[in-house]
Amino acid sequence: MERRYRRLLYAYPVGYRSVRGDELVGTYLDLVDQERRWPSPHDAADVLRGGLRQRLRENGALGLVAGLPVAATIAVSTLAALAVFLLVQVELVPDDVLAGRIGPPQTLGAFVWVGWLLAALATATLPARWARRAVGTAIGLTLAVIPASPLTGLGRPPLYVLLPVLAFGLTALALPARPGWGGRVPPVLGVLAGTAAAVLFEVAEGSGNWFTAYYSTVEVLGMAAPVLLGLVLVFGLGRAVTGDNSALWSAVLLLTPASLLGLRPIAEEYFDSATTWAQLAATAAVLTLLGAAVLLAVVGWHGARHRAVRARSAGGPCPTCGHVADVAERAGSTARRAMP
Repeated sequence: MERRYRRLLYAYPVGYRSVRGDELVGTYLDLVDQERRWPSPHDAADVLRGGLRQRLRENGALGLVAGLPVAATIAVSTLAALAVFLLVQVELVPDDVLAGRIGPPQTLGAFVWVGWLLAALATATLPARWARRAVGTAIGLTLAVIPASPLTGLGRPPLYVLLPVLAFGLTALALPARPGWGGRVPPVLGVLAGTAAAVLFEVAEGSGNWFTAYYSTVEVLGMAAPVLLGLVLVFGLGRAVTGDNSALWSAVLLLTPASLLGLRPIAEEYFDSATTWAQLAATAAVLTLLGAAVLLAVVGWHGARHRAVRARSAGGPCPTCGHVADVAERAGSTARRAMP
């Protein structure tokens, strides 16, 4: 057990392991059931989570952790807006417009959008643990329609719609434990925004029924991506003025889900032809890798800046008392503070 816990501690930076490794392993061994042979999944997740947090702390990027709940709240709000819009514009179109329906809805996607609306309602009204369960249920519904469609012979939303929904849904699992008004109002605003967009489209269409199928809403979803990121950036810059950069971090976290909203237009622009499943999958993989690369680049930039600031202040006076300490004294002081 001790060896296995020490292997898990590789999630922590080397310096932190050398100072606190024995203490961490001892704590876990004291709490674990002596009959167990492997660390529990909860302990393993706790060690990995703590290691990631410590690595971000040493890189001056703890804002990423603070940005996760903000990104999750925005993700739920975005899914609520998409659910209302697609439910009204596509799934519940008049009976004389489309044939081959499954009933009042057009496809199995109606169950997906109702699931996300219920998840948004749970986020706005219920405790966080129930909201996360509602989000998990909505993710399950989104995944379930993929095999359910060929098994039942009924239609479903295309993958270029379901993939961004899944990306936003996975982000939404990081909902804040104590949301407050800042976590409960945005999903309601998302529902209102989706309703307003659907009404405006209905008025603009007149009797044309231009956006009554998923393939005709591709451009709308693509345009929603820059609008979403632009709003998040404006919101983040406003919060950054007060010293809170969590919303700016949320923009980086939402880059991949937002870019997937434009999956089909991007694939068509690159391949210059009608997109196949393989082309869409390749485009989705590239967008995901680009989003991960941007996130790692931002974390690396914060780490370089953080280390540069620490190096400049290593030989300077203490900002509190003005005492100038040499490098050895500062190193010893840092080691003593790190000791349990």
